[in-house]
Amino acid sequence: MARPRLRMRLGRHLIGEPPWRSMPHGVAVYKEWDPADRKFYHWEEWELLGYENLDFWVAYDHYSREVSLYWPATSEPQLDPTQLRQDQRVVAAVDGHQRTWRVVEAGAGTIDHLEGGFTYDITHGQQVAYAELREVGGPHRVVVERFDDRVLDTYAARTLDLTAQKQHFGRRIAPRSWRGLLTALAVLVFVLVSAVTCGGPGRATDCTPRAGQTVDDCRTGYGGGGGGIGK
Repeated sequence: MARPRLRMRLGRHLIGEPPWRSMPHGVAVYKEWDPADRKFYHWEEWELLGYENLDFWVAYDHYSREVSLYWPATSEPQLDPTQLRQDQRVVAAVDGHQRTWRVVEAGAGTIDHLEGGFTYDITHGQQVAYAELREVGGPHRVVVERFDDRVLDTYAARTLDLTAQKQHFGRRIAPRSWRGLLTALAVLVFVLVSAVTCGGPGRATDCTPRAGQTVDDCRTGYGGGGGGIGK
């Protein structure tokens, strides 16, 4: 069972630039089986109670590592993810602005993990249909979800890079990449080893050998007896 990965805690406020102030209220981790890859893919959605009492959501894709912010939107006509297919094009007015959309993804996830509370009833093991649409020739995104016959939601969405995360939440919420940390550590070790091997910054790289020294001894800055510099 996959666990939440975003660096947030239920019940702890996130304070970004005004007017952004929110509090994680609940988190659900979804899984979806990919028959082509023969494995499960996971993502998580956090419900945030916040500015103007709107129920914002933050989604994190465990595969792409993309962080997205969702907020409630209206659609005319109402979009139903169970009736949409990948690469399908639809015309719909979202928040009063009519645009042409392309369905970039559609499917159904199963709730694999739940923590906290939500503004409506969802349960472990429940299947949720979803679809993501992007504006054709434009930057806008829409996410629609159907939890059951009664709950059909439309959300406007935007991707949050590190700058936007700090703006909205006061800090980075995306998990740090172990690959990046290991790369930085490897670079640091290389620099330290190089400094020790080469005698460190400020040591002479070439000189005239003193009595009892060879040219190689002199280049490293150490004498031939191992007793310290210049000995």
